[in-house]
Amino acid sequence: MAGRRHSITRREFLAAAGAASLAAAAGDLLAKGGKQAVVATMSAPKDAPNILVVMCDQLSQRAVGAYGDAQKATPNIDAIAAAGVRFSKSYVQCPLCMPLRASLWTGRYPHETGVMSNYGPGCGKVPSDMPTLGAIFTAGGYETACFGKTHDGGALRGFSHVEKEDETPADGLDPLYEGGHPAARDRCAADKCVEFLGKPHDKPFLAVASMLNPHGICGWIGENKGPHKDAPIQGELPPLPDNFEIEDLKDRPIPIQYLCCSHRRLAQASHWSPENYRYYLAAYYRYVKMADAEVGRILKALRESPAGRNTLVVFHADHGDGMACHRMVTKETQFYDETTRVPLIFAGPGVSGTSALVEAPLASMLDLVPTLCEYARLAPPKDARGKSLMPFLRGEDPKDFRQFLVSEWYTEAGFAGVVTPGRMVRSQRYKYTRYVEGNGEELFDLEKDPGEKRTLVKDPACADVLAQHRKMLESHVREINDPFFTMQARRGHKLHALGYPNHG
Repeated sequence: MAGRRHSITRREFLAAAGAASLAAAAGDLLAKGGKQAVVATMSAPKDAPNILVVMCDQLSQRAVGAYGDAQKATPNIDAIAAAGVRFSKSYVQCPLCMPLRASLWTGRYPHETGVMSNYGPGCGKVPSDMPTLGAIFTAGGYETACFGKTHDGGALRGFSHVEKEDETPADGLDPLYEGGHPAARDRCAADKCVEFLGKPHDKPFLAVASMLNPHGICGWIGENKGPHKDAPIQGELPPLPDNFEIEDLKDRPIPIQYLCCSHRRLAQASHWSPENYRYYLAAYYRYVKMADAEVGRILKALRESPAGRNTLVVFHADHGDGMACHRMVTKETQFYDETTRVPLIFAGPGVSGTSALVEAPLASMLDLVPTLCEYARLAPPKDARGKSLMPFLRGEDPKDFRQFLVSEWYTEAGFAGVVTPGRMVRSQRYKYTRYVEGNGEELFDLEKDPGEKRTLVKDPACADVLAQHRKMLESHVREINDPFFTMQARRGHKLHALGYPNHG
């Protein structure tokens, strides 16, 4: 689970993962080099380390074995963690595909890129004069290439080579879980990345392998919508999470109370039985395993390539999945940890430590641009909003790294005419959320309540904490010219009796 904290030896971890050979392969990626000086340069030297970024779509941190999950669905991702450093409090700045990806490659918030939704209202395009990671690295002398899912709102501008989604027949799949052919697309992306890694390179490279899975769960929900009898599967079904129900739903903001009315997938799942949700979890883990298998193929190709020992591997996800917590599926509007807290792992030359869990810093995916720029000794964009994580990768422990981080929401695609602007403030101990509609708020003590089971907004004992987090949001909005408090909410339907099973 995402809230679990643990520290184990590398040997113990590899035994638990059951992937000793793969972990050993990933361990070869870890060079012996120490700290490196950081100097902004216009061009990278020919012997500069390569960078391979591998990302999954819709992978929650709590679904990854290296973070404590018991389903053992991610042996290859776990192997990267065994060879390097993983961040615990790592969050996305928007739990939605295109806004996050546009933000990821620019280091700017969604309201700044103009890409605030996947489609429909708020779906803009990254300004042509906004610096991008691809442009910075290309100008800095790197060979840049991206394989797989794009959905970037123009933020991949500057990559010298972009291979968009295509399909390759994938053997050995269970047809029950194909769900719109995400595995075939991931097989194609992995094939092209493997081919790229096997070629000689006369300059350092920045390569991105972007997996679509476990996003295939979305199609599975559509195919199993409403009350139904699930087809039997082999093995024991995963248990329901201990925060399956929202016991204080009456105290949650309107966008949470009626999330089933703005979220197509939750509407399709609103009348599921608890057993249906367990089958959903089984399907989700199946898609996770499919993605992990392609990650393993890419790692093997890197290990066997001449560049293998001189490549930093970065693994992360664009957002998570509801995973039946709070009765939620996929992602939409809400900021609970299952959708906003993602794996963030680094392994390779210059990274100090193996199987190391960095617990203290609040890490945002906005930090990827400045981190990779410092790693490559290239100047980051002056307006980038994130902070470099390199001190932690070098084994340092800077104090007061970040007081809080922020995540944004506008709408997914205006489903049912609903627009629900929201913001999340995550401090070291607490999470505060605020929605325009009804001025709805939530406050959670994540040390005592990691499952976000009870909002503390109405608790008199937490009045000072609530006031502090309100001020954090106000100062953030003011500092970066965020129009949040002037945004308009829109709800295109009548409200039904409280509770997702009452959706009509």
